[in-house]
Amino acid sequence: MPSIHEGMLLARDNSALRLNQPIANNNITTHGSDLDWAICALHAFLLLGVIVWTYMTNPRRRVFHYFAISILSVATIYYFIIASNLGGAAVPVEFRGGNILNRTRQVFYARWVGYFINFSLIWFALLLMSGVGWASILFTLGLNMLWASMFLIGMFVRSSYKWGFFVIAVMLWALIVWQTMGIARSYANTVESTTHRTFSTLALWELFLMMLYPISWALSEGGNRITNDAEQIFYSVLDVLSQGVFSILLLSLSRSLDFDILGLSFTEYGRIKNRTSEKFTGTTHSATTADTTTGYAHGAAAEAHAGP
Repeated sequence: MPSIHEGMLLARDNSALRLNQPIANNNITTHGSDLDWAICALHAFLLLGVIVWTYMTNPRRRVFHYFAISILSVATIYYFIIASNLGGAAVPVEFRGGNILNRTRQVFYARWVGYFINFSLIWFALLLMSGVGWASILFTLGLNMLWASMFLIGMFVRSSYKWGFFVIAVMLWALIVWQTMGIARSYANTVESTTHRTFSTLALWELFLMMLYPISWALSEGGNRITNDAEQIFYSVLDVLSQGVFSILLLSLSRSLDFDILGLSFTEYGRIKNRTSEKFTGTTHSATTADTTTGYAHGAAAEAHAGP
């Protein structure tokens, strides 16, 4: 008869791969799923902490907190999907060398959809911090979306043409480097030294990590050189650093920024202060106008009564 402790261990067993059956020869195992659940829980824990941090912060300085909440929410969701052995597809592999001789590999499109959203949010937050113009912001966000899309499309290609998407993605990353470190950083330098230093630190952090994603893709979805569980380890490390740790760094370093200079210090009335504030002060304004009008009327009557 199993003991109570054994029953508790069985109750905690990861049943994701039993309920959602493997779909490819090279599929994640329970070990990979366990890791993904751990990363999902880590992002969820950070998300709860950031939510509490947000509502302890002055409403005028919450803009980066909202970005952090969004980034961590997306990361938690797509890791939940991957850990559940969902959001993937079986793709015939181009290479079957080394110890990986299987014909199909499980690839997770949910991961790259998450990157499509999250890296756009990350660079949106950083470019707002830099003070660069809206045209440059939108262009850089478009580059990030294309960057993620190239890897997303390329992993479904069976032939060597997938490496064409890989090359395009690397070229897009080079353009992102120029847009951020060449153009946006020069704008940040004109704002103030703290803004320039904070933006440069966070941008270099993200650019370095983004440079490692093509390596992970080439070894896993692209070249089929490592197992799916090893792929989970590689991506997990990159994701925690580029999204989880980044979110905390963003909030910590942005505390010293001057939100008024950056135009990010929103008022308690919302973005359109005058229109909304009139709603709250309309009665006083009307009363003042009425008193003024009455005063003018009394003055005119007195002058008429006095005569020339």
